[in-house]
Amino acid sequence: MSEFPQWVALAELPGVEVVGYGINRPGRFDPEGIPMLRAGDIADGRIESSEVVRVKHEVAEAHPRTRLRSGDLLIVLVGRIGEAALTGPDHEDWNVARTVALVRCADPRLAQWLRIWLATPTARAWCETQAAGTVQRTLGLRSLRHLPVALPSLADQDRALRVISAIESRARINDRIARTAVALGDAYFGVFVTDGQHWPRMTFGDVVGGAWTGTAARPAVASGDEGWVAPADVLRAPLPYVGITDSSGPPGVPGPILVVPKAGQVHAAVSRSSVKVSRGVLVLDPQQMRDAWWLLHEIRSRSTELSQLAQGTAGRELSARAFSQATVAWPPEDVLVQFAGLANRLHGRSLAAQRENRVLHALRSRFLRTLEPAAAPIPA
Repeated sequence: MSEFPQWVALAELPGVEVVGYGINRPGRFDPEGIPMLRAGDIADGRIESSEVVRVKHEVAEAHPRTRLRSGDLLIVLVGRIGEAALTGPDHEDWNVARTVALVRCADPRLAQWLRIWLATPTARAWCETQAAGTVQRTLGLRSLRHLPVALPSLADQDRALRVISAIESRARINDRIARTAVALGDAYFGVFVTDGQHWPRMTFGDVVGGAWTGTAARPAVASGDEGWVAPADVLRAPLPYVGITDSSGPPGVPGPILVVPKAGQVHAAVSRSSVKVSRGVLVLDPQQMRDAWWLLHEIRSRSTELSQLAQGTAGRELSARAFSQATVAWPPEDVLVQFAGLANRLHGRSLAAQRENRVLHALRSRFLRTLEPAAAPIPA
């Protein structure tokens, strides 16, 4: 990237308006209301709106300044501060939460550049220095207005956009491949269990090699080669894998099944054999590797039903004993073998797509570092 003579504050860029943050008190969510994007809906430069919440019409209408248009730049103010994404036509007339800032640009190319700039290490580091709070980092709107922005030539901006767009486009394709492969596994499982009425009724305790729950909190710094898994790791996983997408081993060989209940659902994921779990995670150890994928899809297909076994505050505790006593129609060996072969291929493709995305993420990070200007140090 060429050298720049100076930095320009975000709010001082021509044609840029820092509109403000969104709805402070959304009240009760309304399934028929206006979609409201939160900080958690923005990640990796994209808006993930598959589970967006909705607020009452009168609440959204009370915040007309943050009524979204296509091409608006959204910036996270709480948590993963500085994460940014652009809205599209599907987000027209939506609104945003208090945790998200809205920036509007007269020039769409500038909005694209700002999204890329906010992902650079320089911009992220600056946001961190301006943030307050220890448990939950928060970036104030006043600080955001003073965000230093480096403006390269339009040719350099266009080049950066082409490179980043190509990387992100491929990553989106991989995401669709991974999600489709898992969905196909669920669909094929539904076909296989149509004969389930003829299978013997057993308990999960009969068909797994062992079941236990974590009893300790995850340490601040894990030691050794064994990775720690907390309930949030399972709940936040976009696909049913935890700690195995970076493995160089055979993608079709799952380890134990990790189960975590929340909000009337049970979330399940496969992990590597060396995993350590903290309190709130149930571990199921399959008797044979051929059983693992069947167990995973069995639990996914009965997510709501199995959540009724949870106890404690808000149903967040699932004991090994209670789960082991739950019944399951268990298929004969030939069905298990056939499904395992099919699931190995589908999940293997899903994991391969995710591993490629790790490479693309590293490539994107390396390219973003090349956008750092070699001029004067960034202002404090």
